[in-house]
Amino acid sequence: MKYMLLIYDNAQSREAFFGPDGEALMAEVNAVMKELTESGELVGGEALADPSNTRTVRVLDGVPAVTDGPFVEAKEHLGGYLMVECETPERAADIAVRWPSARFTPLEVRPIMDQSGPEL
Repeated sequence: MKYMLLIYDNAQSREAFFGPDGEALMAEVNAVMKELTESGELVGGEALADPSNTRTVRVLDGVPAVTDGPFVEAKEHLGGYLMVECETPERAADIAVRWPSARFTPLEVRPIMDQSGPEL
């Protein structure tokens, strides 16, 4: 089954990756990515740009409303994602636990819905 690992960020986590410990944290990310590539579990993933580059789109009463960024009061924001294909949800959670960002912010592990929709 495929799982999406949603990686959240905040100011502290971004600073950790871009600060003095950033090189060591990125080495951990690279090690996990290498393992997942070699095991065939990696489907894909990307980091997302800073939320200041975000546009939020809503349709209210049939009228599109496009605004800058996510909600200002948000303490965390989606910082990236990792898609894996694993035998069990426990394996997907194990990967999330080992992702360095989990020390700073939560990672959400969600099964990707199959065409038949049994995950509903």
